[in-house]
Amino acid sequence: VARGIMMLKTVNVTYQLTGGQAMPNFKPFSQFMGMDFANNQAPGFLFTTGLTDKKIRERSADNDWLVKVQNQTTAYTYLSTKDLSFRASLEPHGSLKIDLTANKKETTNTSEFMLYNDTLKNTYHDKHFIFDVSKNSTGSFNISTFSFFNSFKDGKDPVNSKLFNDFLSERRNVANQLGAANAQSSSNPLGSAGSQTYQAIGSSSVSSYVDGYQDNQQDVLLGAFLSIYGGKKIKNYSTTNIFPKIPIPNWTISWDGIGKLPQLKKTFRSVTIRHAYQSQYNINGYSNNLLFTGGSPNDPQQTSRAPVSVSTGSTVFNSNFVPYYNINAVTLTENFSPLVKFDFQFVKQGWSANVTTNRTKSTSLNITGPQIIETKGQEYIVGIGYMYPKLKIPGVKIQGKVLESNLTVKVDISYRKNISVIRRISDGISIPTGGTNIITLRSSADYALTPNINLRLFYDWIKTKPQTSASFPTANATGGFSLRINFQ
Repeated sequence: VARGIMMLKTVNVTYQLTGGQAMPNFKPFSQFMGMDFANNQAPGFLFTTGLTDKKIRERSADNDWLVKVQNQTTAYTYLSTKDLSFRASLEPHGSLKIDLTANKKETTNTSEFMLYNDTLKNTYHDKHFIFDVSKNSTGSFNISTFSFFNSFKDGKDPVNSKLFNDFLSERRNVANQLGAANAQSSSNPLGSAGSQTYQAIGSSSVSSYVDGYQDNQQDVLLGAFLSIYGGKKIKNYSTTNIFPKIPIPNWTISWDGIGKLPQLKKTFRSVTIRHAYQSQYNINGYSNNLLFTGGSPNDPQQTSRAPVSVSTGSTVFNSNFVPYYNINAVTLTENFSPLVKFDFQFVKQGWSANVTTNRTKSTSLNITGPQIIETKGQEYIVGIGYMYPKLKIPGVKIQGKVLESNLTVKVDISYRKNISVIRRISDGISIPTGGTNIITLRSSADYALTPNINLRLFYDWIKTKPQTSASFPTANATGGFSLRINFQ
C-alpha cells in the first residue's frame, strides 16, 4: 500500500456545472431568497439558486403559479454546461514521471413552448397545459478518448486506407444492429430474401440495404465512424445514445533514467526522453431534428421516415428513419506531440541538443456529404544550443559596471510534411486535395542586459513546397531583435 501511495503524487478532479432557466408567465413575486413564501416558496430552491429544476413547469401548473393565456409567445428555455476535467501525476520511479489528463464537456441550450387552453383534454393533470411544444435544442460535445494509435494504421500511403475500407464494411454491422433493435424496421439478416439491394453509381458491387438504415444514414455513419476510427463501440448504441460517456485519460511521459547508464555518463550529464499523446472526439454543433416523431419526450422512438437517395446522383430512393439529432460533422484528432523527444545535456559545459518527432492526424466525418476528410502531419526537429557563461562586452557599461551576462544561442532545423485527403463514402474513392513540405530554420541569441531587460536577436527561414499544383513554392525569411522588459 505504501508503495502505491508513493507512485500516485497528485490527483485533481474538477466538475463545473453551469445552468440557467427562463420561465414565462410566472405570477408569484420575489421575496426572501428570491422566493414567494406566500405561494409555497415559489419558484423553489433549485430554481432560485441557479440549479436546474426539471419539474418547474409541472410544479408551476400544480400550484397555479402560471398566468393562463392561450396565445403563448415566450418560450420556456434552459441551458446547461457540464465540464469535467481530471489530472493526475504518477511517479512509479524517481526517473519516470507520468501525467494523465482527461476531460468531458457537454453544452445544451433548449427552448420549447407551453400551450394553455381550457378546452384541451388529456393534458397534464387536467390543468389544460401542454408542454414540449416546438422543442428546439442545440449543443456541442467534446471528450478525451483513446484512438488505439490509428494514426499509424494506414502507413505511408496517402491514398489507400485500411481504416476507410474497414469503415465502409462496418456500416453493415451497425445497420443490422440498429434494425434489429427497432421494432419499426423490417430488417432481415444480411443476404436473406427480405433484404433490399442497390447498385452504387460507378461501382460494380451490389450493396445490401437494411430497412430504414441505408449505408449512408446518419446513425449508421456515426456508429461505424466511432467503431473504426475511434476504436470503440457505444453500448446499446441508438439514435439518441450517440455520445461516449466515459472520458479516457491522455498522457505525458518523461524518463531521465537512460542518462544514468555508465556508457552515456562520459558524454552526457543527462538524457531525458519525452512522449505525449492526446486524442479528442468533438461534435462542434448539433440540434434536435424537427422531423423526428415517435414515443414520448422521455422515451423517444425512431418511427418517422424520410426519403433519401441510395447514392450520389441516383434517382432511386429508399425511406430511412429520421435521426433524433441533426449533425453536420464530427471530428476525431490524435496527436503525438511529441511522439518521441530526446533532450541532451552534455558533460562539456554549456552545450545541449534535442531531437524530436511529432505526428498529428485529424479525421472529420462530413455527414451531409457524405465524406471523410483526413489531414495528417509528420515533423522532425533537430536542435542544438550553447550557453556562453558570463560573456563580457568591453566598452559597454550599465550603472558603472561592464556588461556581463550569459549568452544563450539556439538553432533548430525542422522538416514537416502535411497532406489532406477527401474520401468519398458513396463511391469509396479517395482523392488527395492538398499537402505541403515545410523546411524551417529558427535561430536566436538571448542576452540579459540587466536583471529586468533581455535582448533577443533572431533569424527565421521557412521554405514551403506544395505537394499539389494548387499553389506554388514559397520561401520567407525574418530577422531582427526584441527587448523584453520585466516590471516589478
